[in-house]
Amino acid sequence: MVMEINLEEYSREVERKLEVAIPKGFPRSLYNASRHILFRGKRVRPLISLIAYEAASGDDFRHALNFAVGIELIHTATIIHDDIIDRSDMRRGLLSVNKVYGNEMAILAGDLLFSKAFDYVGSYSNSKLTNLIADACIKLAEGEALESLHTGNLKISEEVYLEIIERKTASLFKASTLGAAILAKADEKEANALAKYGELLGIGFQMTDDLLDIAGENIGKPIGMDIKLGKPTFIILHAYRNADKNEKKIIEKAFYGNKDFIKEAIEIIKNISLEYGIKRASYFIKEAKKHLKYLRKSRAKDILEKIADYIIGRKF
Repeated sequence: MVMEINLEEYSREVERKLEVAIPKGFPRSLYNASRHILFRGKRVRPLISLIAYEAASGDDFRHALNFAVGIELIHTATIIHDDIIDRSDMRRGLLSVNKVYGNEMAILAGDLLFSKAFDYVGSYSNSKLTNLIADACIKLAEGEALESLHTGNLKISEEVYLEIIERKTASLFKASTLGAAILAKADEKEANALAKYGELLGIGFQMTDDLLDIAGENIGKPIGMDIKLGKPTFIILHAYRNADKNEKKIIEKAFYGNKDFIKEAIEIIKNISLEYGIKRASYFIKEAKKHLKYLRKSRAKDILEKIADYIIGRKF
């Protein structure tokens, strides 16, 4: 992750632990599939977990490593399964797991990652922690189901979109920071602050991802996938609501499967809604940062603020 702060020590420990968590095993195809994209992620979720733990406890972040790695394993499992649902060919700059190993092995790889994740989270023998992660995984499934139910619908409100991403993305961000607070034995005020920071950061993160799908550079997957898949993200919905009659027709054609109109639709969406989208995503990031005022002053608190700035500062 390129930022003004050095997260190398945190990242190195996460990578080391991931290597142990998913070794090269037998059957080879299962473990190769499980490892295929595992070492290519941005690591935002485990990093905020480790740093939140440090901010709340003042102790060595390594105590929270098993939990943070469990979070990353869950995230990787969900995106492997997402790519199967979406029939995606690319992920993290590589061919997707389903493209390389097939759907059956990709499903099993996701299952393996989920199982390992619960093993790591369960290592603390803390029922609050395991209940938190179980609840987050339920919300992830709910979010994916809601998105599937609304795929192909340009008429949903932004409120419905937010309901989807609160489950599909923000739930795991919230679990990352609240779980860290539980491990740190933080008081109620600090725990609530970290939970809200994680939740709002997750919303802003997903909104930024949706913006990058329209106007991003070097994001590791093709631009315009949400339009191609008929996924009604907030920027597509906003552009459609505010488009003129001709622009609406072009967006509809691209959204409902006519590949010839995708580039034109992207330009229309950018022209109408990019500025709105950046402001909307920035709002949630700013709200996330406000909750950090309830934490004691520390280097870790400063890093959490800068991570928020990094998320909204990704290149459009």
